[in-house]
Amino acid sequence: MGLSTSLNTAVGGLNATQVGIGIVSQNVANAGTTGYVRRAVSTVEDYSGFNSSVQSTQVQRLLDKIVQHQLWQEASGAGYTSTRANALSNLDQLYGAPGSSTALDTIFNKFTASLQALQNDPSNYSLRSDVLDAATGLARQLNTLSTGVQALRSQAESGIANGVTKVNELLGALTDVNARIVARPNDNSTADLRDQRDRILSELSQYVDIKTTEDARGSITVITSSGTQLFDGQPTVRFSFDEHVGLGADDQWSTDPATRSVGTIRMTDSSGNNSDAIANKVFRSGEIAANIELRDKTLVQAQAQLDEIAAQMAKALSDQEIAGTPVTSGAATGFEVDLAALQSGNTVTLDYKVTPGGQTQRFTFVRVESGASLPLPASSGGDANNRVVGIDFSGGPASVAAQIQAAVGTGFTVTNTGTTLSIVDDGAAGTRDVVGLTARPTTTTLSSAGGPAELPFFVDGLAGTPFTGSYEGGSQTVGFAARITVNQALIADRSLLVVHDSATPTPQGDETRPSLLLDRLTKSQQAFTNAVGLDGNSASQNMTVANFVQRVVSSQGQAVEAAKRLDEGQQVALASIQSRFQETSQVNVDQEMSMLIELQTAYAANARIISTVKEMMDVLMRV
Repeated sequence: MGLSTSLNTAVGGLNATQVGIGIVSQNVANAGTTGYVRRAVSTVEDYSGFNSSVQSTQVQRLLDKIVQHQLWQEASGAGYTSTRANALSNLDQLYGAPGSSTALDTIFNKFTASLQALQNDPSNYSLRSDVLDAATGLARQLNTLSTGVQALRSQAESGIANGVTKVNELLGALTDVNARIVARPNDNSTADLRDQRDRILSELSQYVDIKTTEDARGSITVITSSGTQLFDGQPTVRFSFDEHVGLGADDQWSTDPATRSVGTIRMTDSSGNNSDAIANKVFRSGEIAANIELRDKTLVQAQAQLDEIAAQMAKALSDQEIAGTPVTSGAATGFEVDLAALQSGNTVTLDYKVTPGGQTQRFTFVRVESGASLPLPASSGGDANNRVVGIDFSGGPASVAAQIQAAVGTGFTVTNTGTTLSIVDDGAAGTRDVVGLTARPTTTTLSSAGGPAELPFFVDGLAGTPFTGSYEGGSQTVGFAARITVNQALIADRSLLVVHDSATPTPQGDETRPSLLLDRLTKSQQAFTNAVGLDGNSASQNMTVANFVQRVVSSQGQAVEAAKRLDEGQQVALASIQSRFQETSQVNVDQEMSMLIELQTAYAANARIISTVKEMMDVLMRV
């Protein structure tokens, strides 16, 4: 090896150690900087000819890209679980801890306890006041809970809007950084730019689940787990969101813009094509997906449960149960019932049994006043054992009979003469037997001649409209928890808690009405629709109103605990992958100091070689 070659090698080594010392200094200075990835210097010796070499120094970022991609996926999951857990925790605070003084079940039990006391002493004016005070407190609690649920939905709506804005901003920032990296692929200064790009991707992963790939130029492509491409050197889509402020219970998302009353995320590609990102399920994890689920599913179901409590309380106290009377037609047997008192939303139930040994099944026919209200919405409930069917009464008795006949099919004969509906089986053995036919009209007056003990205790809004469950212009049940109130006429005349027959004065000590009210809430079985989704069950269920209230409160507590456990597990997974990522990417000051000593030694050795070569050249020159 000649002196010139030795000199070139030493100078190259000196330059490499200078770069290395600079990188160590940079690592130590950024040891606590979030998103900074540790650097290292690699030197490649390239021989050209027999006696010369060139040292090429490259700065490398030390990270495991596979672990980094896992980190972004876990960060997206953590954004999803934490958003849901926080929202459900706020909802749980609204409901109150089961059994606490402010909990819904406690307030409901206070109402039934006041009815129990009034049943024992119906003439006591103070006890009558207690009943109305407890009922008013219960109605107001349902109003408050409904308002709180819709406030949480509005927060989720704002969360979606903020998330969409942030995603667009991050994709724009990514464009600039990515272009600068691609413009100088072999420049050692791109390490800082790559750190900056990774920080943008890390923040983006909190809002939407992403996957990335990098090409030979250093440019990246970003797609979601649903397969939607977000970025390929520049944003391939742009999102927009038409936020709606102040959501109500009847504000729902729909693929039909004409019926949609909440915001949706529109996605426009580079060619100008427009599509609905929510309908296409583009967001499957991250904060945006969590807020969409909260707004359109979780909190909608919570509202449905509150509305069902309010509706069932109102119907339990106001709806009569008029059992059909037996009727025969030759060998066929069945029942007939008077439909004269039915109002819009009231029901007629047909109970039948498939013989031999079959279980009892039911058809529930709901009165509507116009074909425009059909078909009934999915929230009307119904399942294989209780099929709910809307019947348009505007066409008269023959039309009603024809619609019911079409719904029940063969095996039954339906007739409707005047206001009397008759349903009989086919009289054949081993097919179907009619076991019951019941009409449930709503009582709209507090007292009448020979009037029933039922009364419109709870009404719809301050106007005092009786609750019938109507579907005209939309379901009356939707949002009823926000509107339920105690009948003002009942508050004005507390004696009506006892007096129900205006023709034959009811004794002030008559317990008939108080007993009926208590039994209807605590003993009578009510049919609850599948819209409430308790315990993940999509079937209609029969239980008392008191049991339903307890199950709603307890299921809400269970949902919160499940969300917290899921979030805790996700945070553990995120922390674990972060630890793995930091093992290679995080700066270790002790390790850097050790590297610095090595570089200083190398620097001194190369300097010594240069000094020695100089001395030898001086000797040669003197010779």
